[in-house]
Amino acid sequence: MLCMSIGAFIMPFISRRLYLPSAVGEIIFGLIMGLFFKEAIAKTSIISFLGELGFILLMYLAGLEINFEKMKKTSRRDLASFGLMYVFVVGISFAVAHYLEQPPIYALVYLTTAVGLLFPVLKETGLMSRDSGQTLLIIGSFGEVVSLIFLTLFILYFKFGFTFESLFHLGQIAAFLIIAAFMRRVYFLMTWWFPRIVKPFYKQGHDSVETGIRGTFVNLFVFVALASLMDMELIVGAFLGGMVFALILKERESIQEKIGSFGYGFLIPIFFIEVGLRFDVRDFFDISVLLLATLITLLVFLIRLVSALVLLMSRLHITDILLVPISTSFPLTLLVAIATFGLEIQVLDKPQASAILLAAVLTALIYPAVFKLVIRNLDKEAIPRTRS
Repeated sequence: MLCMSIGAFIMPFISRRLYLPSAVGEIIFGLIMGLFFKEAIAKTSIISFLGELGFILLMYLAGLEINFEKMKKTSRRDLASFGLMYVFVVGISFAVAHYLEQPPIYALVYLTTAVGLLFPVLKETGLMSRDSGQTLLIIGSFGEVVSLIFLTLFILYFKFGFTFESLFHLGQIAAFLIIAAFMRRVYFLMTWWFPRIVKPFYKQGHDSVETGIRGTFVNLFVFVALASLMDMELIVGAFLGGMVFALILKERESIQEKIGSFGYGFLIPIFFIEVGLRFDVRDFFDISVLLLATLITLLVFLIRLVSALVLLMSRLHITDILLVPISTSFPLTLLVAIATFGLEIQVLDKPQASAILLAAVLTALIYPAVFKLVIRNLDKEAIPRTRS
């Protein structure tokens, strides 16, 4: 545990020097640690516990980052084109997996989108304060919701197949969504009738007992507990909990900053290091693993490039449309989750899971760098926000 804490502290500095995303550096640190301490760490249950807690918090923060106010202001024409784009992403992903005679889980690999890395990249490039950046985040969030829906369906399929038990669990998920909608309504009523209760979540002043943080964790674990009771993946419950919180509170920057500092400062790095510990770094030098990882990395981008042609029907400027395939092609967090999940339920063997994890690292190295390079060479002030 001491080694992991030291790694979580030093890897951001090393990653910055090597121009790597911190998450990639932390996974690499975990791989290196696994060469020396894998057996000792396997006996330390607290590491797997903290890693899972970090993943839950990461997904909660992903839901919390969705800007529903911006989404409400987006035209129906644009929202319809975003949805249609992901219809194409899903359809092409299944077609490619079928054509290459790969197991169905590879379609999930190709269609997966996540905003875990997109958010910091947009902040680094200064796009978060612009309409272009907000639009890219909305498209990424849209894709992450679609990805989590398919991840949940895949989990049901691989666990139960096409059986009555699968239908029963689908009913449980529907009940979960109804409960989530009911809880959202209850929260709204509380904010109306008892405004003092929600004040700690958005006020900037000092709070010696951090009431807002406590309430945020209550919200998180309520949804995680509901997901557990209904045999759903805990990360799905966490993501929905963050979305519900984001729907309720418009001014949540203060609480986001506080809980984000705690998560990204300790628990989330532990999760990425723990992921690295599950794999053997020597597997990545196998030629078949390298070739498969390269193929996945290319296909993830090409599928989005073709699908983004649908956005020509939207009011987005052509330069923003060109940024969409790049900005949605580094789903690091969910690709890591798929590789781990596939290995646990034995849908993927060790080389296949290693290839997906390596592809997650490659996409996180290549596409953010390409994105930043494109932005650097664009006169952002001259980019029109929409097309007429």
